Amino acid sequence: MTGAIVVFTSDDKSQAPATAGPTASASGSVSASPTGSGDCPKLATSTDIPRTAPAADWALVSTVAVPTSKDAGPAVVDGDVARCFAHSPTGALFAGAQIGTRYAFTKDWEKVVEKQTYGDGKQVLLDKRRAYEATAEPVAPVPGELGQFAGFQFVTYTPQTAVLQMVSRFEVGTMQVSTVTLKWDTGRGDWLYEIPSVTPPQKTIDTLDGYVVWGGL
Repeated sequence: MTGAIVVFTSDDKSQAPATAGPTASASGSVSASPTGSGDCPKLATSTDIPRTAPAADWALVSTVAVPTSKDAGPAVVDGDVARCFAHSPTGALFAGAQIGTRYAFTKDWEKVVEKQTYGDGKQVLLDKRRAYEATAEPVAPVPGELGQFAGFQFVTYTPQTAVLQMVSRFEVGTMQVSTVTLKWDTGRGDWLYEIPSVTPPQKTIDTLDGYVVWGGL
């Protein structure tokens, strides 16, 4: 993502927004009763790992198309903060796409990081990006500059933690895979996005074979 906002972690590398990839084992399809906690409304949950593209409405956030769903979330959008996702694999997928994009590219990124992320790299990111933006000229992304979601794959899923690979496709045709981890915050009744002290390595792929094709553009 050239010319876009620089997102710092403690290894001093810029980080692309999360995009998707596949392979977590699905343990049977069992639907659970709708549950909710904190101030989030109740959303229906399911233990199913999505093996096909979940239905979604797509809307642009800083030129990146992000997914929304009445079943998976976000149920609440307040400015640049989109929250209240279903406690399910699909809810985790939508949360990864929404939070990963918003903390990287929105104007109110700081609030997104403070309210919706966790991890050893969180405070480092806040400190370094605040310092960077105190002197750097703001540069808004232009259409076609940032990667768009193209696919996903679950690595592992439990009701407490979801690890996903998410694929972004760039205008030049390159596809990049990022690994995203989320944990369920019982008190808030929502998913939180991990900012680790060291950014997981990204890889470039030539085909979406093995991934669930999923994107809004």
